[in-house]
Amino acid sequence: MKKILRTMLKSEGNFSDQNKDGVQTAKKKGVFCKGPLKYIGKYFSKKTDDKSTNINVKNEDFKDDNAADSESKPEEVTVELIQKNIVERRLLKASKDLIILENKMYSNTDEELHKMKNKELEFLYDELSAKVFTVVKESIVENNERLLKEAVQAIIEQEKEDKNVLENNSMPSSPVRPRKWMQKWHVLVSESVEERMGNLPGISPNDSGSSFSRTFAILGKTIKTDLTHVVKNLKPHYPTAEFDVCNIYAKCYHKFLKTHIENITEFELTGKDSHFILSLVLNIYPNNILGDPVLTDHIQATKLERLLTLQKIRELKSIYIPYEVESVREWMVKSLNLEVERWKEGLEPLKLGDCYHSELHIDVIQSFDGGIQRAAEITQQMSNNMIPLLSNELVEFLKSYKKAFEEYRKNKNDEYFKPIVMANINCCQSFREFVAQSDAKLDLKSKEAIKSILTDFEKVGFETLLQDLYDELKGVFKRISQGNGMCSYQTMQEIIQITERHISPFGMLTQHCYKEAIGKVHLHLVKEYITRLLKKKVTLKNVQQLQTLGRQIRETAMLIKDFFSVHESQAFWLENIISKVAEIIRLQDIGAIQLEVATLAAEYPDIGRKQVEAILYIKGNLSKSEVRSIVGVIDSQERNTSTTQPFFSLIKPS
Repeated sequence: MKKILRTMLKSEGNFSDQNKDGVQTAKKKGVFCKGPLKYIGKYFSKKTDDKSTNINVKNEDFKDDNAADSESKPEEVTVELIQKNIVERRLLKASKDLIILENKMYSNTDEELHKMKNKELEFLYDELSAKVFTVVKESIVENNERLLKEAVQAIIEQEKEDKNVLENNSMPSSPVRPRKWMQKWHVLVSESVEERMGNLPGISPNDSGSSFSRTFAILGKTIKTDLTHVVKNLKPHYPTAEFDVCNIYAKCYHKFLKTHIENITEFELTGKDSHFILSLVLNIYPNNILGDPVLTDHIQATKLERLLTLQKIRELKSIYIPYEVESVREWMVKSLNLEVERWKEGLEPLKLGDCYHSELHIDVIQSFDGGIQRAAEITQQMSNNMIPLLSNELVEFLKSYKKAFEEYRKNKNDEYFKPIVMANINCCQSFREFVAQSDAKLDLKSKEAIKSILTDFEKVGFETLLQDLYDELKGVFKRISQGNGMCSYQTMQEIIQITERHISPFGMLTQHCYKEAIGKVHLHLVKEYITRLLKKKVTLKNVQQLQTLGRQIRETAMLIKDFFSVHESQAFWLENIISKVAEIIRLQDIGAIQLEVATLAAEYPDIGRKQVEAILYIKGNLSKSEVRSIVGVIDSQERNTSTTQPFFSLIKPS
């Protein structure tokens, strides 16, 4: 045994201290020679010469008579030193020294030493392994750079030694090699992730009753936070050549999430649950978590397994889509029912600024947009697929809305009947603006259907709003075509006064709707006036009478034009009709009359022979041949009625 020890000391350096005479110095017996280390401790305490000096492993009482010499010599590898480094978490040094000690022990052929080494050496390795992998485990939530670097390097040293032993068959090798610390690291990382995620509040794969939104929020936030921590704080201490640390951690988190989702989807899920899962699997996880700019360059997301099979995803979609459509439909119906109840209560509508206001369009559009946005939280394709489905629901809602309004309009005696009508006209305009701004949200078919419904709705609304005015004006307009009252300036003034009184409350319409209402009134007055002119009640042969009549008609035209200009009518196309008719009546030259008729037909191409003949009927001094030549002008013109507003086609002459 002494021979073996002397050989070890000579070849590898002493494990104990020597005095200046080369004699080993006895030291106090260390606490590390107890238990599993007692055999190594006793072995290195045996006498090696006649002076009975012992090899001991405790370094704290070391006193070298030659300090300069001791400082220049490397620190001796001793059991006690290794144990101290482990306790003080100098993990890399402990790992290297353990390898040295291991090699020294197994380089000897002494059977007694080989029998003792298992428990004694492995005790130190167990101590070091526990420290190293505790650091690795805790590194996912802690940021101790020095310790992590020490632990990683300690693992690398053990891996290097495994490789050396396997490659160098000529060297006596330790029967415990390879120790496979890298493999242990993989297992430890997986277990640490599993433990961390499993201990999160509210996370239980078997708890179907937990809040999905809360569960997914915790899962997503933790995974993203932890992987960001791995990239920023752990990766710098892991050599890329030996460790693929970011992808290893990502696979562990991915595995946990996959298992959790698979377990959850075994339960019967609601549409809302399906939405949450689809959002996580198809959008949040790949785009917001793995797709975070901090992570994308470090994690190979494409190599991760699918969280759910395509079949399971199809099943979840089949649950979610009808749920979303039904939810939007229910909200729209509920909103309409509440609106109708407010009408029936007979209260004045809400006001927004200076206009009557309804919240209906806000509620309905929010429901529609909300459904599309929730679908987009899954994928853009899901949103695109949802648009036509919800567009159909919007079309059906507007049909129901129009039907409900038509039923309500029978209640003309309600105190706030007209204010409620105006509020609904304003609401239609809000829907129309939504359609105009939603090119990407509505398919062409649905858009046209909605516009058509709104046009019909607004027509009913304006007719309801203006009917009282039209009824009152009917009797006054009759006087224009009766006897000397024809084209009476005073009669038109009365018409203007009545109109002013009726349209005064229209200020509670939105600006756009107000202008549209004024435009309709403008059209009605001009149309009714021209209609009275074409009744063929009067024919004048005297040139002076015709010129006087023409002047009266022109003055009436100016009165109408000025009134509607003040009220911001946008029906500018109506301004010249009456004046041109007045000019035809005033002119006496056939060529000039033909030119004026041609101009009138060019501006208002829907004018027909009967309307021209009715105007010429007033000019009793024209012969039949002259009338035919004038009327023939419109037959020779090419006219396009599709590009202009209809007017004369609305008039049926007598």
